[in-house]
Amino acid sequence: MTRILSLKVNHPRLNGKALWTAFALAGWLAVSNCTTLPPTQVASSDNDLASSYAVKSLIAEKTGTRKITRDPRSYYHYLLALKAESGSRFNEAASHYTEVVRHDPGMEDMREILANLLLRSGQIDQLIQACQESLELFPKNEVINMILADVLAGRGDHYGALKHYRRVAEIDPGGSRAYLMQGTVYDELKQYDQAEEMYKQVTLAEPGNPLGHHFLGQSQIRAGNLEEAEVSLGKAVALRPNFIQAREHFAWVLINLKKNQQAIRELKLLVKLDPRNKKVRDYLSKLQKLSSEETLKEFSEAPKDLKTPTDIHMSIAGIFYEQAMYLKSLDEFQLALLKEDRKETHMLMSRIYEILGRQDKAIEEFEILRKMAPKSVEIIRYAARLYSLNKQPEEAVRLIKKAVDLEPENDSLYHSLSLAYMAVEKYDLAIENMRTAIKLNDSKDSYFFELGALLERREKYSDAIDNMRRAIELNPMHSNAHNFIGYMYALEGNYLDKALEHLKKALSIQPRNGYFLDSLGWIYYKKGEPEKALTEIKKAMVYVAPDPVLYDHLGDVHFSLKNYEEASGAWKTSLSLTKVKKDDVDSGEMPDAKILADKINKVNQLLQQSY
Repeated sequence: MTRILSLKVNHPRLNGKALWTAFALAGWLAVSNCTTLPPTQVASSDNDLASSYAVKSLIAEKTGTRKITRDPRSYYHYLLALKAESGSRFNEAASHYTEVVRHDPGMEDMREILANLLLRSGQIDQLIQACQESLELFPKNEVINMILADVLAGRGDHYGALKHYRRVAEIDPGGSRAYLMQGTVYDELKQYDQAEEMYKQVTLAEPGNPLGHHFLGQSQIRAGNLEEAEVSLGKAVALRPNFIQAREHFAWVLINLKKNQQAIRELKLLVKLDPRNKKVRDYLSKLQKLSSEETLKEFSEAPKDLKTPTDIHMSIAGIFYEQAMYLKSLDEFQLALLKEDRKETHMLMSRIYEILGRQDKAIEEFEILRKMAPKSVEIIRYAARLYSLNKQPEEAVRLIKKAVDLEPENDSLYHSLSLAYMAVEKYDLAIENMRTAIKLNDSKDSYFFELGALLERREKYSDAIDNMRRAIELNPMHSNAHNFIGYMYALEGNYLDKALEHLKKALSIQPRNGYFLDSLGWIYYKKGEPEKALTEIKKAMVYVAPDPVLYDHLGDVHFSLKNYEEASGAWKTSLSLTKVKKDDVDSGEMPDAKILADKINKVNQLLQQSY
């Protein structure tokens, strides 16, 4: 087997762990990342137990600063809850926090955490009950009042939600979220004057919040106050230039105010921000043909989304997602699901779970998506990718076969199926499907490269090289294909000058690729130039992690130079590395342990004779 390990490092699709192109996130995310709400700390997996309640309580006991000993069972469940949280096992953590407050009901901070975790894990009925019980003890707790208000609003209990939002505003009059949320509730109740007043409060409490200016601008459009809306929406896009929805509304206002040149500038920016938005491109094209006094008929009515208020939780979730505050984003997505079960929500929740290392939960979300869109090839393909990451490659194969049945002329699906078969070591099926992909589309160098790598696995070396050549014809800068051909020639000891040309080309593209440098060194070794070989292999060792093949080569070169002690040390290192279980062992060349042992014995005998 040739030096496929080098392909693993630079061509990760061959290792069976990153088989498919990531499915693009929903376009609304770019629309909704439009606020500067105060960042909330994301829970870290590195919990500092020295600052935990349990430790602080014990210190308080010893120092006499607390007279009442609390139930030690709460300590036990608290520590278990921390462990569950660190693994993003939110249901389990919520269960333990439930026990914490049951054994120690006066722990207000633990009740806040419990409410957050019940929301995060989607246990809404339990959340409402827990919040109501907590507020009987702590009626002025801002966090619990806010969470309960959000949930009640999501469930359509508008007046119940307003009650708790008002309580939060009383507790913290300088905060903006309670006013913002009250405004959205009044919008749903069609009480637009009250909504506009709430949005004004947001802009006063937090002038730098684009979302407040956006919602205020929406209210002003509804009221027919276009000049005021121009000011509010102008502030929103100035504070957040990529706030697409606000910019669309801003352009609409400018057109209706007959400020066509300003509107054209806004529409051009929108095209840059969202190139796939055909509606905006059409408006721009039509507007450029009008005189400054004319107005587009399409803009004679207020934007349709003003009739259905913006989903505030989707917007805030997008903000947190953009800022990599994934746990807070997950909370907002759960609130968004209370109002509407949307594909975009499940898609992004799945992505968050994947980031958190919970592939099982990510799969759950994609299974919901598959039920919502059973014929979506991209959803099926992404679900297959998740199953692969979750070490369920057979399920990945099954799903991609289903996608192929839906789109039998889609070359990329056969490519994905080939890689999926490779992950389960069904190389003949992998080759068959890669050939089908090439038959449907013979313009992709990656297909030929991967087919060549598969053929090499089946020891069809001539066919493998032919496919690598084809990859280079399509892409002369394909460094991995150059390395592949050069190293195979070196192994066979043939065409060494051609091999040298290929490796020099590969290194001209990736000069710090350690595996390429090793291949170059091995060519020099085969050409009978061990000093050059030693130089290149030593360079290679700077750029790659300890590798058994590299040390085996190093030993061979030192032995040819009669550096017997160095050769013995290199081979011993290589032998020890072959015994280490590595994820990529079956995907790359590995030295034969018995041959290494024989080499070590041989060089040790020579060393003994020299003594």
